[in-house]
Amino acid sequence: MATQDTQEVEQHFTRILFTTDFSTTSEHALTYAISLTKTYKAKLYLLHVIDESTEASGFYIPHLSYKKLDDEMKTAAQKMLKSFCLKKLKGVDGYTFDVVEGIPYKEIAAYAEAQGINLIVMGSRGRTGIDRLVFGSTTERVLRKSACPVLTVHPPEEAYQETTS
Repeated sequence: MATQDTQEVEQHFTRILFTTDFSTTSEHALTYAISLTKTYKAKLYLLHVIDESTEASGFYIPHLSYKKLDDEMKTAAQKMLKSFCLKKLKGVDGYTFDVVEGIPYKEIAAYAEAQGINLIVMGSRGRTGIDRLVFGSTTERVLRKSACPVLTVHPPEEAYQETTS
């Protein structure tokens, strides 16, 4: 029951977006996304963003055109995501997956808005020190830019210790 001072809000998530970079941390976050998808009988969207800031466009590769390399990167990422889904989503109905290119936090927020997502689930790598100061965090930027709630999942204890060592 709601009191005068608080208002009870019941949230029904119908479209859940899970973002992955194929890391241990994102695999760990997937367990939360699957659980929430089953609990709310929601549709699960999986997204991988090819980070354009790390593309090879500035490199000289004499035997490959940039366009061909870019196409090959996207094809490889789509195959990886499809394989990831087949392995990790056995028994999960109603999911879709996509690969896009761009700046990850911008693409995640834009995708969420375009698909009518009402919850984003993503792993947080736990960057610390100068690394976080200089590079920031995709998760932190998604939190600021997203119009819907964002559930961030820390890496499992053993993985977290590896990232902070």
